[in-house]
Amino acid sequence: MTSTYISQIIEQVNQVTCNCGPVLLYGENIDNGSKIAGLARGLQVNPRGKILNVGNSELTHCGVGLGMMLDGGNSVLFMKQLDFLLLGLDQIVNTYNFARAYRPIDKLGSFTVFPIVCDQGYQGPQSSLNSAGDVASLSNIAVYCLNACEDAAAVISEAFVAPGLRIICTSQRLFGMPSLSLPILDRAADSSIFRFRAGNDVTIVCFNFALRLGLQLSEQLQSSGLSADLFHANFVPGMDCRMVIESCRRSGRLIVLDDSKTITKYGDLIVRELQARGIHTSVRMATRSGCAVEGYGVGSDEFQVNFADLARFSRSPRAAETRVDG
Repeated sequence: MTSTYISQIIEQVNQVTCNCGPVLLYGENIDNGSKIAGLARGLQVNPRGKILNVGNSELTHCGVGLGMMLDGGNSVLFMKQLDFLLLGLDQIVNTYNFARAYRPIDKLGSFTVFPIVCDQGYQGPQSSLNSAGDVASLSNIAVYCLNACEDAAAVISEAFVAPGLRIICTSQRLFGMPSLSLPILDRAADSSIFRFRAGNDVTIVCFNFALRLGLQLSEQLQSSGLSADLFHANFVPGMDCRMVIESCRRSGRLIVLDDSKTITKYGDLIVRELQARGIHTSVRMATRSGCAVEGYGVGSDEFQVNFADLARFSRSPRAAETRVDG
């Protein structure tokens, strides 16, 4: 049977939780009902661990996880939607700032928040916070968005119960879709950036859950004789973007795909690094900037990409000087 996006992620999680020793996995309806809309379905834990169903008090949940971390314990908070994390943001930002101000990260236990990003549309205003990059900016911690089997395996195996705090996001829009297998050609040591395709004509960098769109664009360009470097980038403060910088130096063209609703884009950091180095690159930003007033009601919430425009941009002459188009 073909695995789905979420089933292969849970398989990767189980490979960690079945062997990591004492760990608390907790969340609202984690072990009954819908199993957190399927996020925890099939979840397993080793004999020294525990799966615990808790009530709907995310401020307390985050405090418990940080408290266990300070005491050297390991815990993972499974969360129905990223929107609920706002209730625990004071703990994620201020309590963790205090903790890491006085203790080295490698001397802490582990706390991972594992939420769903409700990006499938038709959910209403309280189930539509698609702004993982904003959380990374506020908290100054790594926020990962799982896209393909290979980047999910790398992030989960290395970070799921690593010392300190991080957030690992899943896309509800992708839950039932077939899993995507893309071998990793290269990656940053901090898991901030993964390269999945190699080419010299254009550099494509995908943020949030836009990798499938980037792959579609890459394949369309390949059919017309153009090759693309294809990257997925996580929201990691101080990300190691040297691979992307060198790719842009070769291609002279950068396309950023970001289906999040963050207004301040992490793709802007790459453009800033290019400008600081004097690397002449034409840039096309295919992104969303927040949410229009009329977009808060129930609707499709679909990220639209003009592939024909991006193909024309990819065939355009290389930049004579650095500029931003879009």
